[in-house]
Amino acid sequence: LVQAQTRWWRSSLSHCVIPTMSEYSEALRVLGFPKGAQPTEKELKRCMERDALKVLQKPRMSAAYTVLMQYTSSRKSKQAAPPANNWMVPVPLLREQPETPPTKKRRTGSPDPESPEKVQTHPAARIFKCLDEELSRLGQKRWVGDIDWSEGSPQVSANDVIGARYPGSAPLEKLRNVAEAGAGQQLTMELLKQVLAMASGLLSARWVWIAGAPDVLILQNKEILASASARRARFGEELALFLVRRNFPSYALPPAPVEELDVICLDLTALFSAADQFLAECRLLRRPAMPLAEVRQAVQNRTDRVLNQQLLMQLAALSDGLLDFRWARPKFQAPAQLDVAQLGLANASQLLDHRQLEERLATFRAAASSAVANGSLPCKEMPPEPIAKVQF
Repeated sequence: LVQAQTRWWRSSLSHCVIPTMSEYSEALRVLGFPKGAQPTEKELKRCMERDALKVLQKPRMSAAYTVLMQYTSSRKSKQAAPPANNWMVPVPLLREQPETPPTKKRRTGSPDPESPEKVQTHPAARIFKCLDEELSRLGQKRWVGDIDWSEGSPQVSANDVIGARYPGSAPLEKLRNVAEAGAGQQLTMELLKQVLAMASGLLSARWVWIAGAPDVLILQNKEILASASARRARFGEELALFLVRRNFPSYALPPAPVEELDVICLDLTALFSAADQFLAECRLLRRPAMPLAEVRQAVQNRTDRVLNQQLLMQLAALSDGLLDFRWARPKFQAPAQLDVAQLGLANASQLLDHRQLEERLATFRAAASSAVANGSLPCKEMPPEPIAKVQF
């Protein structure tokens, strides 16, 4: 079929008119050739064999091959130029690469980026470095137990492979002297909030009650980055960004609590928020109730707080109408387990969005504030474990 079409085109070339430039360019475009290409007769034959079926089905493609075959046969040599024109500038098929890559120009009027030396010597960078190194040392000491780490020991290193895995935590008053001595800068609460905000999750803080007084517990997170050098580099990038903006963020730390009851309420609020969020996520997986053991583990992973029995009873009392604690048997002849489920929903299949979770958290905060105003937190005992089989 292809040979017959080729013979027919050759026999009709003697009395055909050479195509114009517009027809030639249109034929190249239809057949997918680059603009300004000069396909040879051999290339056209190979393309015709590939597109034999399309040529029969699409008259437009057949006409394009006819135009190119007419032009190819009219050329005296394979290097002959396409039909002359006075308006088109030939464009090379391959873009010429410059010898040197172009330099990226800075937007006019944008501030110059801060130098690495200025970033490293900034008070916030020095404070972060001292806090991070001291917390890493405390993390090593916490996990190795009876090994005595001396300050001059070569085993104590910011890039220690073993110690880098273990995060540390300590109250602010325990870290203040070390941080101020190492950084040569007074660690004010405002500067601490800026450092915590620019740490972007590498450090966090919350209020605790120690020896009859409130204090800020600073916690280290090494799941994001464990290496000390990588953590300092990440903090340096954030600091350089805010130095250019001339605007420093502030960590969202609640006001200092007045009494121990306020600290317990802050802990209960964080525990309820994490538990409610976890249960809402489980509802997406069609699990409306979760075992208490899994809820405890999820809450500890998200808040770094342990949900002990006392906090559990206080949480159950303040979340009356929001959370339900009930015994259930997961499968036949399996031991009963205490499950936690969400209450206050329109139906069993309702899914909660962010706004609804915030409304539930506000309801819990109101109940906690009312309990603090009364001077004590209520407790609610867990339902007793059933002796007989649990009925669903």
